[in-house]
Amino acid sequence: MSTTTPPARPPAAGHPAKGPEPASVQALFRTALVRDGRGLRLGLTAAAFMVHQLCEALVPILIGVVIDRALAPSDGPALLGWLTVLAGVFTLLSLSYQRASAAMVTVYGYGEQALRLRTMARLLDPRSLRRPPGAGEALSLVSSDTYRVAGVSWSVVQQASTVTAILTASAVLLLISLPLGAGVIAGTVLVLLVMRRISMPLEARGLAEQSSAARAGDVATDMITGLRVVTGMNAHAEAARRYRVASQASRRGAVAAARSVLTYSCVSLLLSGLFLAALATASGYLALDGSITIGQLVTVLGLAQYLQGSLAHVGTFASNWIHKRASARRLSDLINEPPLIGAVPGPRDGRPEESADAIAPALLWHPPGHDEPVRLERGELVGVVPARPSSARDIGDRLGYRVPLARGELLVSGVDAVELGPERVRELIAAPPHHGAVFSGTLRSNLVSPGGAPDPAVLRATMLDDVIEDIGGDGSDVGERGRKLSGGQRQRLLMARALHTGAEVVVLDEPTTAVDPATEQRIAEGLRALPTTTLLVTTSGILLSACDRVVGLSAEADTAVHVDPDAVPGRAPGTALSSTPGTAPGTAPAAAPDTASGAASGNAPDAASDTAPAADRPEPNGVPR
Repeated sequence: MSTTTPPARPPAAGHPAKGPEPASVQALFRTALVRDGRGLRLGLTAAAFMVHQLCEALVPILIGVVIDRALAPSDGPALLGWLTVLAGVFTLLSLSYQRASAAMVTVYGYGEQALRLRTMARLLDPRSLRRPPGAGEALSLVSSDTYRVAGVSWSVVQQASTVTAILTASAVLLLISLPLGAGVIAGTVLVLLVMRRISMPLEARGLAEQSSAARAGDVATDMITGLRVVTGMNAHAEAARRYRVASQASRRGAVAAARSVLTYSCVSLLLSGLFLAALATASGYLALDGSITIGQLVTVLGLAQYLQGSLAHVGTFASNWIHKRASARRLSDLINEPPLIGAVPGPRDGRPEESADAIAPALLWHPPGHDEPVRLERGELVGVVPARPSSARDIGDRLGYRVPLARGELLVSGVDAVELGPERVRELIAAPPHHGAVFSGTLRSNLVSPGGAPDPAVLRATMLDDVIEDIGGDGSDVGERGRKLSGGQRQRLLMARALHTGAEVVVLDEPTTAVDPATEQRIAEGLRALPTTTLLVTTSGILLSACDRVVGLSAEADTAVHVDPDAVPGRAPGTALSSTPGTAPGTAPAAAPDTASGAASGNAPDAASDTAPAADRPEPNGVPR
């Protein structure tokens, strides 16, 4: 038997792996704004946007100057000169906006990517989270929350440029006419306050519309997802009724929100019209009175319209930052969530560190509450019967180090799993959860990494070759979440994917619950023929009959009970278990043959045979591995 490469040495005990860096709201904002050299680019971009807004404010000012200094005195050369200046301002206005927008996309895009990477790194942390978010919440954190927090870069530059525009326009208006400038500013602020008060119900109605639309989408998704079940239950009428109710609620919410938006727009246009009419009347009187020139009148009207838009943007500053801070707090709570699996414990009281041993068992697990360990030699196929069906998930989680382990509970090639850490353990032990995910795409992409080739032996052992032939090749699409495959076909795909990981040990948790008995028998024989070191957590007699050894975890006893594979109920010694009708449930198991790979229930297994390589031991059912 060839020996495997020992695991790489972990960091010395007492030097725990570095955990995630704590993230405050301010730290997340800094990540979006200034990390990785984005601060300088952001500053230059903000300056370019401020230049753009300054040029916007200069346009009505220059138009007034052209009227007063060129058109009124009929000065041709002055007209040409001022038009040239105006053209230059328009050119600078356009170029500054284009360059600033392009640079801003870069700053925002990389900031959002940095936030998403950090959020995903925390969600995928091998040490997991003490309170992990649900799938929907995780998607919201990675997408919408990082999007909002990264948008703080846009807020900074836009608000800086808006303040520049307001200061410029207000200064010019006050220089032209102090009463007129003060009246324009006061009137604009008053209009904004009124519109803000009117807009408050819009938020509640918009939220109600989104909630009702989301509920209708949920009902539609559930109905499409469970279409087979709906058809089987002949529940089309009830499914349609539920969707009709949700859709009508969504329609009512959308109509109410649309009416509110139209009302807001009408009132906004009315107030703006009244405001501009009052301003035009006041400016006209001042122009007739000789207090301001015609050019200044045009400038005042132009700046009033421009200033109103800028002040409207100022009204959104507070709500803009409130939404971003709320999202930043959600991200901060996620990143600062304590890990489920703690760091490596401190020094081991002066005891020497464990070293990898190539001749040690591939896996040695001491189940909590049991004195007798579960031992898995290289090349063995061992079955573990859980005390209760519900505890099978816990076994898979412990062997996959997805939950905290005690020191010494799990040894991988002689090295404590706690010393290795969860990431290294999962490289050595492939223990996928029972309810694995099939991803959208081809069957091959679900099976091996890009550029990899499926192992024909694994395909035959898991009966996946039949699935490949049935769907038209491994390049065929399996549909969203594998919907084009049956439940048994998905299980065979997940089983084959675990066996393709290249891990030293593969743990399969009830891998054939959706497979018919005839196919399950062929899978059992196929798994037995593979050289992979495999541990089956199952109550299936068909799978257990193919194992070298079977360990039953008793809920009543404090020790692991070793079960002879030939003593599986309904199976005669030396034969494969079959689902023949003549075998009555509860039939007493046949006497266990005296083989090296099994031991009578309640007796310790033979030490010499238990440590011998699997290829050198007699096979319980006479089938060579």
